[in-house]
Parts: sequence; C-alpha cells; structure tokens
Amino acid sequence: MSFTKFTNCHLCDQGTILNDGELYVDNSTGRIVNKPEKGAKVEVVDLEGNILAPGFIDIQNNGIFGLNFSSLNAESSEEDVAGFINHYRDAMAKYLGTGVTAICPTVTSNFPEVYEKVLPVYKASRSGAQTDSLGAHCEGPFINIKKKGCHPVETFTDAKGGCKDICRVYGGNNLCEYVTIVTVAPEIEGILDVITDLKQKNITVSIGHSAADYETGLQAIENGATMITHLYNAMPQPHHRDVGVVGLISSPIAKTTPYFGLITDGVHVDPAMATIAYRSNPDKCIVVTDAMHLIGLPDGTYKWDNQQITKSGPKLYLKGTKTLAGAATSLPQCMRNLRAWTNISLAEAIKTVTNNPAKSIGVQQKKGFLNVGCDADLVVLDKNGFVKNVYKLGKPIKSSDENQPPKLMAAL
Repeated sequence: MSFTKFTNCHLCDQGTILNDGELYVDNSTGRIVNKPEKGAKVEVVDLEGNILAPGFIDIQNNGIFGLNFSSLNAESSEEDVAGFINHYRDAMAKYLGTGVTAICPTVTSNFPEVYEKVLPVYKASRSGAQTDSLGAHCEGPFINIKKKGCHPVETFTDAKGGCKDICRVYGGNNLCEYVTIVTVAPEIEGILDVITDLKQKNITVSIGHSAADYETGLQAIENGATMITHLYNAMPQPHHRDVGVVGLISSPIAKTTPYFGLITDGVHVDPAMATIAYRSNPDKCIVVTDAMHLIGLPDGTYKWDNQQITKSGPKLYLKGTKTLAGAATSLPQCMRNLRAWTNISLAEAIKTVTNNPAKSIGVQQKKGFLNVGCDADLVVLDKNGFVKNVYKLGKPIKSSDENQPPKLMAAL
C-alpha cells in the first residue's frame, strides 16, 4: 500500500482553518485516512503554505462546456445518446479544473421522453478523472406557470394522481435510481401529498418556481421538503408582513429550517439581498451557479430548444428580453463574491460550497468534508480563494479557475 501526505498547508473544513495541518490519502482507495503506520510508503506533497479544502459541490447546474443536460429527446437515436455520453464525459473532465469535483446535473422542465433518455446518464459516479455526478436534480415540470422563468410551459403538469404522476413523468426506476433532488411548487395540485413519498425514496424535495404563500411553504416543510431552489428567483418577493417562501429560511415556527440555494453571480441576486439571506442562516446557505451549457463558451447568441439565449460574459438572457436564462459564472467565483459581499472569512465561504451542499443531500459521509473515509476530492486555494490545484481521488488535476468580476446589471 502507498499513501500521499499533504503537508505545509492549512486545512479548511467546517468553517475553520487549521494552521500547519497534514492530510493523508490512501492511494489505492482514493480516500482520506489516518496517519499510516511507521514504515509505510508515503509520497509527500508540499502545498507551500496554501489552503487545502474539500472539492466544491454544485447542486444546481444545467450544463457545461456546450452540453445542455436536457438536450436528448424522443427522437434521439442510439448514436445520438452515445455522442451525448461522450460529450458529457469530456465536459465533466474539463469542468474538474474549476475545482468543482461533484455536481447534481440539473434537468429543467421537460417531457417524460427526455427524462427517460437523460436521467440514466446522471447515475451517481466516482471517477478519478472527471467531475462526479451525485444524481440528477429535476427542476420541474411540477412548477407554477406564474413563476416559469425560462422553463417551457408546454411541459408543465400537476400531480393530482399522486406519486403515479411523478413516476409517469420521470419514470419510476429513473426516479429511484438516478434522481437526488426534485424542485416542485407546493401549491400545484397533488404536490403537497407526494412530498412525503419522495422523501421516503431518499429524494431531497426543494421548493422552487413557486407562487406559494408562507403557510403553504410551512406545510411543504412539515411534509418533508428540506430545501429552496435559487432563493429570491422565481418566487414572490418578501414583504415584511407577507414573507412568502423566502421567509422560510429564518422561520421561528417551521419544523426545520430549509437549506437554500443562492446564485451569487452578481446578476441573479443583489449583493445586499444575498447578504441578508446568508446572515439569516449561514449553516443552510448553499452557493450554486445555476450554470447553463454556455459556461466556458465565447459570447454570442445560442439556440436553446426553441428559444435563443444571448451570452455576454457571465450574463445570460432570453434573446431580446430581460428574462434571465441561467448563469455562466463559475462556482469558485460565486464563492468569492459571497465572501466579499458578506465580509465573512474564506473558511466560512468555502463551507457554502462544500459542507452545506453535501449535508443537504445526505452525502457528507463521502463528499464535501476532510474527514477520514471521505473521498480525496480536494482543492488547493490561495489566501484569496483562487483554486491553484485540484485533486480527484488524490490524483492531481490542473486548475482552470480564473477571476470573473461580477456586475449587477439584471432587471431583478
């Protein structure tokens, strides 16, 4: 057996930094281990005083490097599916360089035949050469047309038939085998009743694209919902006497406080509102990208299903409108933005892209922490939070992190 010892570094985990720490990896398993016995074969990696943290996790990501996670359909041939899978593997390998070692590939509202084709691709993985899937995030189609965002309304449906409708749309086997998160609007007929069923299948239920009032949100939490999808976006804005879904993140009467995704690209949410949300409940804040497949591509206008998206830097809009169409800012940059806006420590900011997302979907025993037994998915950062190196199951990967200064220009 051989081991790797990371030394001359500061270990960052659970919101704190341990100075002059050391971390050991079993090279045969790719997992973090205790210090091996004397005489074991150990390779020493000097991190030159940089910070060693868990690899980043993005639980809401719609596509990367030209690959739309929803792009297969009923007409897709076996050759199309094979090409899609090859593109997926290539894109996930490239994405690893950003420091994101695991994601929940997000499939926006679609028809059953699309889910049938794409969901098996996103089966949870464990790779030493590419960003892992932690299972799909199905965002819709059980959502409210009044808060549709850029989702295609022709796909929207209800669940008045109960869990049978959920299985009809996603596929019963697909739902159990390949799905980790489902975003729903609790006011849609039948949804409140199926939340319990989804929870029993170990699926995280998230409230999103919803016009629900506070009381309906509380009922959803009582029934087992534990998350809110991209807080502030595609939901009623809070009023001090009518707080809506947003009020759930600091509710004094909710059964449990939900985790909440926060897109801190400087486009989707004003820094002041992001700060309010974070300070309301730091332990439940999850920074997400809501990235579209245009991330990593040049500026321009691109086709997306029957619509067109204009990309200008990190800003994505439906062509000719002010409707946001996802994002194109990297997760490390979103993390740095939150840190700058809230004036928190780097360690606290890193928690929102490691520990919190891992706990929100129940993978904390293997991802998102520096604990013994966890996968050695690691990032090496400088004091400003830039990713200098990436390690996947202990194997080095070249970083592609870069500075992407935010500009708040959206009509929010």
